Amino acid sequence: MPALNDDVLIRVASFCDIDTIVTLMCTSKHVYELVTRYEQSIVKDAVALYTGCDSSLFPPSGAISSSHNVEREYLYPKRYDILNELKIRTSRTEIILSPGQPLRSKIDSIFSTSGAFLDLPQIERELLMARLKETFKLVDRLGDCAADVMSMWMQPAANGNSSQKLEGDEAMLKIHDHQLAYIRSLSPLDLAYLFHLLSWAGQAYATENPALMADVDCWERLLAFKEATLRHGTIMLWAVFQPPKVKKTANRTNDTTRHKPITELARFAETCIRQILEEIRIYQSTAPSQNRLPPSLHMTMVKSFAEKTGRPSTRHAIEMERLILDHIRVD
Repeated sequence: MPALNDDVLIRVASFCDIDTIVTLMCTSKHVYELVTRYEQSIVKDAVALYTGCDSSLFPPSGAISSSHNVEREYLYPKRYDILNELKIRTSRTEIILSPGQPLRSKIDSIFSTSGAFLDLPQIERELLMARLKETFKLVDRLGDCAADVMSMWMQPAANGNSSQKLEGDEAMLKIHDHQLAYIRSLSPLDLAYLFHLLSWAGQAYATENPALMADVDCWERLLAFKEATLRHGTIMLWAVFQPPKVKKTANRTNDTTRHKPITELARFAETCIRQILEEIRIYQSTAPSQNRLPPSLHMTMVKSFAEKTGRPSTRHAIEMERLILDHIRVD
């Protein structure tokens, strides 16, 4: 079999996931050196494929946050680590939205009970689910604002000196400002899908955690979960909706029980929610003139939609439903 032209090999690699690229690199020394040498080009093309060439779905710096563990390392742009992270995100999105999983079950129940989405034709349901998968990328883009901001001092400045390091509250406020700006840049349609994804995820979260939602702060907890998802990305959705492990019983090997232990990721999610709950309590107990907390991402999302559409903010949910239905309607 004749060897492929180098340009063709590089192009093929740009369509591969990280595992396939590793396999490709093992085929020969020449291919290994070629794929290593053109790493940045291959990653750039793969990112364009992931985003559908929509540059707004990727931070300007090209750096993103990892989600394979709670450390949330910042991944440098145009490195193969980026492809591994995109593979994790794509896989988790498919699992979370697969039939039988909590979030998908909640969405399916909405299709079959009441409201604007009742009895949608199958083709329109499929279009809606496809668009929700794209909305997962918006959520992660918000979470990636952390990597975008922190990369300012991760890499040397233009003059050769290291950028001033951002720490503590200063860093968090800077990240929050970038997230607010990104939300305000979204179209009304993007905001509508983002709002409904969070709304349905909140309902599924409440269904999965009846004991937590029985607390007097149940409404605040639900809001904190949505806010945490906007701040940290779809790692929050994976933390609460990842499928439980199947554990075989000791006595009957054919009998399985669904077992969902408290994982490190679940503890991470709960910590994020509690932090935001504390912010909500401070906000509720502080006079408006003395409140120094930055605007919440969730409230900014709703207000931005109202400002862009000229619709009353009290009717945002209804107007968002109409916008989505018009978008997926097949005549």
